[in-house]
Formats: sequence, structure tokens, C-alpha cells
Amino acid sequence: MIGFWEAFFGVVFILVMLWAVHRLSVIGRATLALRSTSTDVGTTFTDGQQIAVTGQVVVDEPAVAADRLFNPTDGAVGAYIWHAWRPDTGSNTYDFDRGELRGARTTFAAGIETGELGVTTAGQRLTIDVDWLRELYDTESLAGLDVGNPMSNASLPPFLTRYLWDSNYISLETAIGDCPATQLRDIVNLHIDDVTTERYNIEARGITAGQRLFILGELRERNDEYTIVGTGQTPLLISDTGRSGLVSQLRWRALKYTLALAGAAGLIELFIL
Repeated sequence: MIGFWEAFFGVVFILVMLWAVHRLSVIGRATLALRSTSTDVGTTFTDGQQIAVTGQVVVDEPAVAADRLFNPTDGAVGAYIWHAWRPDTGSNTYDFDRGELRGARTTFAAGIETGELGVTTAGQRLTIDVDWLRELYDTESLAGLDVGNPMSNASLPPFLTRYLWDSNYISLETAIGDCPATQLRDIVNLHIDDVTTERYNIEARGITAGQRLFILGELRERNDEYTIVGTGQTPLLISDTGRSGLVSQLRWRALKYTLALAGAAGLIELFIL
């Protein structure tokens, strides 16, 4: 007869396996889209066309609060993904972006903010629409985000969450910014007056004017203007590290999730079965 703790850890390991399988399925979908979509788009565009292009970013209207999250030298930020976090007291993790050991962080909300932006390629302006990502991850908006509320700021283990910040469809490494939540008190909803800089913060990764951006999606045409969107058939992939950078990220994460899947399966066989 299986005891309580065997059953408990069995459930945990199964959840980890399901999490890993789901993440691998997302990577598989992104990889399939990359392999099946040519980057040689020519100069003719059609409605419904699956497209993969690298172009220069044009920002007509910066995203809300970008001036407080990013360094002015980054230029105009047309869109950014963000996550709200608080320190995980007593834990540390290695920050690969900064190459240093830092205190662990617990994410309790994430989303994407956009102004008006697009990319130019082959003499054509293509507007970027990220609504598909918003709907897929059921993202929150910075406007009205609850900060300091123990109930809304509660977090689950990583294998029970799905934040846009961790999306396998996005690779943004160039413009990274952050600020304490108190600097956004006119945008977010602070529940306590003494929220400290160290306790609640917003970190963001942006898409800036003038940078080269790789984007894969489906074209929508309206009044001779084209927009790149994500659909049920074609995911929206965005990368400022180019197509090759996105492929490298997918391979690294696939390895990580495969190891997690194999490890959880091995522990079930060793301790449960």
C-alpha cells in the first residue's frame, strides 16, 4: 500500500512531468513554424501569408511607462514584456544575463505593454500585433496591477504557472530595464503605503526603435496595410537575437525540460513504483 508521502511526491513528480511535456510541446510548435516558414519573403505580401522576416523596428508611439523602466540611451521602446517580482528570502540563483549570483525572485504577475510599432522590410512597413500572446497567456496589464496584496501576490511553484515572461515564443536580450513598484504608483495599485524598493519590483525586456528584430507570424491586410499576428495555425515568434538566437534558446530549453521530465520519471520509478 502506498503511504501518504509516497502519494504526495508521486503527484508532485507527475505535475513536473506534465509541465515539462507542455513546455516541450510549445518548443515543438515553435520549431515546426521556424522550419516550415521561409525567410525569403520577396517583395510581394498577401493576406493570410505565413511570414518570417528580419527588419528594423519603427516606433510611432512608445509603450506606457517605458521611460521609467528603461535607460534613455536604449531609445524609444515600442513594446516590452514585464514581470512583477518580490525577493525569495534565503534563496539564491545565478543570473545568466548579468553573469552573477543574486537573490532568488518570486514572480507574481507578468504581461506585455505595447504602443504602436512595426518593422520595415523590403520597403514595406509591417505593424506588430501581440494580442495573440496576450490571449494565450491571459496576461495582466500594468494599469491596475495589485501590488502589496497578499492574496493577489501569492505565487505557485514554477511547474504550476505559465507566465508570458517565460514564454518560449519570445527572445529579448538587448534592452533590459527595471524599477521599484513605487515609481509606478500612478499606474499600479499599491495596497500598502510602505512598499519598499527592495520588496516589490518590475523587470522588463523591450523592443526598441532602430534595432533589428526577427518576427514570425501571419499577415493580415487592411486598406493596403499589413499587420503580423499570431493565430491558431501560426504562432507569433519575436526575437532580437535573430532567428539563430531564438533557435539556440529553444534548444537549450528543450534540453532543460527533457532533463526535468527524465528526472521526475526516474524518481517516480525509484521511490514510488
